[in-house]
Formats: sequence, C-alpha cells, structure tokens
Amino acid sequence: MEWKDVYLKDVSYYSTDRISVDDLTILNYISTENMFSNRQGITYASSLPSTKTVSRYKPGDILISNIRPYFKKIWYADKTGGCSNDVLVIRNSNPQKILNRFLYYCLFTDNFFDYVMSGAKGAKMPRGDKDEIMKYQISLPPLNVQEQISNILTNIDDKINLNTKINKTLEKMALTLYKKILLDNSDTNNAKKLSDYITLNPRISVKKGTVLKYVDMKALPTDQMSVSNEDIIEREFKSGTKFMQNDVLLARITPCLENGKSAFVDFLSEGEIAFGSTEFLVFRASEYSCPQFLYCLIKDPNFQEFAKQSMVGTSGRQRIQNDILLEYNLPNINSEQMNRFYETTKKWFDNVRLNSIENTRLSQIRDYLLPRLLSGEIDVTRAEKQIKEVL
Repeated sequence: MEWKDVYLKDVSYYSTDRISVDDLTILNYISTENMFSNRQGITYASSLPSTKTVSRYKPGDILISNIRPYFKKIWYADKTGGCSNDVLVIRNSNPQKILNRFLYYCLFTDNFFDYVMSGAKGAKMPRGDKDEIMKYQISLPPLNVQEQISNILTNIDDKINLNTKINKTLEKMALTLYKKILLDNSDTNNAKKLSDYITLNPRISVKKGTVLKYVDMKALPTDQMSVSNEDIIEREFKSGTKFMQNDVLLARITPCLENGKSAFVDFLSEGEIAFGSTEFLVFRASEYSCPQFLYCLIKDPNFQEFAKQSMVGTSGRQRIQNDILLEYNLPNINSEQMNRFYETTKKWFDNVRLNSIENTRLSQIRDYLLPRLLSGEIDVTRAEKQIKEVL
C-alpha cells in the first residue's frame, strides 16, 4: 500500500464562513474556554457573544483552539454552529484524497500540537502561526485504509463518549433525588446550618516531603464529578489543602467558583491522603450527612449563588468567606432519609468511578494506537480485531 506525504494545506483550508449570532443558541456556540484540555471534548457556552456575527462551523469541520496550543484543545464538529475568532475552523478541501475523520485524527496527535507550539508567537498567551500550521506534514494511505483507521479510533472514542453520557445521567439522577429530599423537608421549622452537615477543611497531618497524589486547580473539573486520572500526579508535600477519599472539593476563588470547579474524591484508597491547591475548600460529611449529598449540595444553584454572595476581596481575587458559608440554611433531614439517599446514590457514584477508570484505559489504548496507526507501524486488520475484543 502506497502512503503519500502531503502538507495540511494540500487537503484542507481555514473556513472564513460567518454566522449571525441571532441564528445561534448557547447549545452551539463555542469559545476557547469551552474546549477542554488534552483533547477531552467541549461543553457549550453559558452565554452568546455581543458581536453580530461569529465564525461558522458545520458537521465534519475540525475546531482547534489557537490560544496556548500546549492545552491541546480540539473537537470534531457534529452539528452546525458558531465559534470565537480564536478557534480555528479547519475544513477538508479534498474528500477524494482524505476522509474528514482521518484528517481529524491526524491533527489529534501530540506531534501536531508540538508542531503548532514550536511555531507559536507570544510569551504569556502564545498563538499558533496560521501559515505555519498549514505546512504541517501528514502521511496519507489509501482511502480504504483511512476508513479502517478512523473506524478503530472512532469506536474507542464512541465508547468513551457513551461512558461520559452515562456518568452525566447518573449525576443528574442524584441531583434530582437531592432536590426531592430537600422539597420533602421544606416545611420543617427545625432547620439546620451547613455546619451541621459538614466538617470544613478537616485537619489532616502530613510530614513535609511525603510523596502524595496531587490535584491542581486546572485539574478540577467543571462538568463532571471525577478528576481525570491523567490529571492526577504525585509530588512531595510542602503546602496545600489536604483531603481523603469521599471528601468533596470546591474552588473558593473567582473565577473558578463561578466556572463550577468542584469534584467528588473517588480516586484514593481508604485512609490515603492527597493534597491540592490552597484555593480548595474540603467538605467532609458529618454524622448527619453523606458524601454524595454534599456533592449534590455544591452543585445546587441556590448554594452556588449563596457562595458567590459570600465572596470578598479585590476584583479578580475574591474568595468565599468560610464563616458565612457555614451559615447556609438546609432542612433537617432525618437519618432514615439520609441513609436511603446514601444507599441509592452510592451505587450511582460507584458506577461513575468505574466508567471513569474505563475511560482512562480506553484513552491510553487510543493514544498508544494513534501514532502507530497513522505511521503504518501497526497492522490495521490486526488492530481492528483487538479493539473489538477490548470493546
């Protein structure tokens, strides 16, 4: 089989199409902030821009954030929508020579983002050089081989996406049950404070120099409960916020709080200690609560608004006031109700963790296969059989 080396400009171009903001909803507008690092997809914007028009993308286009290429933000469009000017819209110009999905996976690689970064301009906020990006070289096998390679990688990504959707559904189910338990107890006169349900920033002793798992603010997710395994590193403890299994983490500083940065700690073994940013708050369940209830609590829009209102400090560096946060009112939920909530939601949270572990494994398989399939190092037919067994 003959493989041909071509430049990106030989098979694609930057789309200059525009779309009216009036024709958009927040469900199809994307800015660089809505694209996740390390090629983990996108979410949609919470508001539309004030401009009259934005860049237009359509199904089959490839969207790449051109700000700080080392974040590796890329997405394969499955609908028509709009995006900010800092998102490059790359469109296939020669479908007879290259498949859309194959082009996407050619740009999904570490090699591509390293290449973009090598020619980026700017110190604090580097941007890729658009002319240089189009000089990126890729190898093209015959279309039938492109299709085989694309199918292998797409099947893995589809399974990852399915697990992610299941996790979001399970989280929504937990939030629905949380709202019901609040509603069922809304008439009680015997209200409690948040301080009755949690221990805030529990004291944990660790010797300096001890190697522990570490989670920084960047790793704290905005759209899922679990921290991705690839974002967890190990380092010596010097200072930071300490936490344990089943604790709940909440960013206490602007704009991270407003962006919804939070997590359920489900990646540690029993008794294991980890640490993270000093800008984390740690919620630990008291005898009147359970960890799953606390995670739903920090996702409650009413609680989030209360937390925002408690913030003080200079513009851009505002932080939650702990003493005010602990005064947040909650209904008096009896132990029988809380236990039922725990027993039900624990199964869901456990499934979320299992799906997250599987997604990490699948991502590792995909990232191992990707460069080897694109270079012809791995036999495609054999890889197809192995992936079928894995999935």
